[in-house]
Amino acid sequence: MYADSIDKFSKAGAYKVSVVLRSPLSFLIGAAMAGAYIGFGDILMFSVGSHVDPAYVHLIMGGVFACALTIVVFAGSDLFTGTAMYMPLAVFRGETGVGGMLLVWVTCWIGNLIGAVVLAVILHAAGGGVLLTDGSEIFFRTVETKMATPGVPLFAKGLLCNWLVCLAIWMAARTNNDGAKLGLIFWPVFAFVACGFEHSVANMFVFALALIGQHPANITFAGALHNELFVTLGNLAGGGIFVGLGYWLQESGLGHPSKARAAVSASGVRTN
Repeated sequence: MYADSIDKFSKAGAYKVSVVLRSPLSFLIGAAMAGAYIGFGDILMFSVGSHVDPAYVHLIMGGVFACALTIVVFAGSDLFTGTAMYMPLAVFRGETGVGGMLLVWVTCWIGNLIGAVVLAVILHAAGGGVLLTDGSEIFFRTVETKMATPGVPLFAKGLLCNWLVCLAIWMAARTNNDGAKLGLIFWPVFAFVACGFEHSVANMFVFALALIGQHPANITFAGALHNELFVTLGNLAGGGIFVGLGYWLQESGLGHPSKARAAVSASGVRTN
């Protein structure tokens, strides 16, 4: 039932390992582009959400941020949160080893960070947009909250976020209809933003811009590291366990119907 999707993602994971080993710079460029694309979603989200009635702000911000993953999927780039889902599938299928998976994760995370920081520097040079001008109050308050949140809630929010993000990627890959892809990407991303979950790459841009701007004293580099550590781990768990492993077990795990039938046949029990 899910064999084709698992095969597609596992082969994609193996290909990413080969790209990193053969041409790490080209992979970093692709990952940097994804970091910037997610950052564009942050810019739009705060630009339109900074002056919205509080009753609708989560609805509006969730609705517009979906443009970020849409760009990533249709333009093509390497997003860390997506690798959290398909690299474990490549390991499960024997297409690569744990070392290859970790190599892609680390390289992609660094590349996403580079793209997010470059975009933040460019926006800051352009005046900071709404985020550092008339919308700075809500922007900095959001950053302060992210940095002050304890580790366990951050991990859980990161898990929930990437469960949804990887579902969007998984569903979009299961259709060849571009119109359907747009809808399938929109709803999970809308849900995670509107619910206030945490995305490590989106936070990279937000923290970079906040730190290079005229920020309050309680916005610190240490606070950014605290958030990124727990959110990154949560993103890995959400994508790798709740999507990658979940569908792998349905298709190939101990509870798979074909295995159950084989076990019954081996026991000599009639099934018809």
